[in-house]
Amino acid sequence: MVAKILVQNIVLIFTISLIAGCSMINKKDPDIIVTTEPMLTKPTEGSVDKVTSADSINLDKINEEEVTLGNNVIYYDYNQYSVDKAMDKKIIKKYSEYLKKYDEAIVRIEGHADERGSRAYNLALGEKRSETIKEIMLINGVSKYSIEVVSYGEENPAVMGTDDETHSLNRRVEIVFSSTGK
Repeated sequence: MVAKILVQNIVLIFTISLIAGCSMINKKDPDIIVTTEPMLTKPTEGSVDKVTSADSINLDKINEEEVTLGNNVIYYDYNQYSVDKAMDKKIIKKYSEYLKKYDEAIVRIEGHADERGSRAYNLALGEKRSETIKEIMLINGVSKYSIEVVSYGEENPAVMGTDDETHSLNRRVEIVFSSTGK
């Protein structure tokens, strides 16, 4: 009798677990965009001259509203968010110097990830990448009011595709001005 009740309970628990698991299979990730205070930019090629004053920096237009100081993209290895390359640190320093000189300037740090991983994970990873750059800028003396952080996760790929090269181009942070302060 006890064995029969035990078997019935095990079957009941298994059935409930199976039903609960199946109901979660086709659930879509919620539409989430993580937004907090942000950070800055990154370069990928060429060298960056030492900035002696913000006036010596050319502002490059992206479109009618957004400008950069030249190189504004920092690329990341898979599942990473630290800034280790000397060139990337120089770019962050260049933006930091500009933001300190023009205290009305505002930079938007946009974090991105490749398509691997869940939407929620990629949004969090994009935010970690942006926040890391923001922290470096804050350490360099930039006001927290000059920095906006946005994570797009995998939603705005730089290029379409599923190979390693495509993925490496989509794992990035882009730094653009919301306001140049001039």
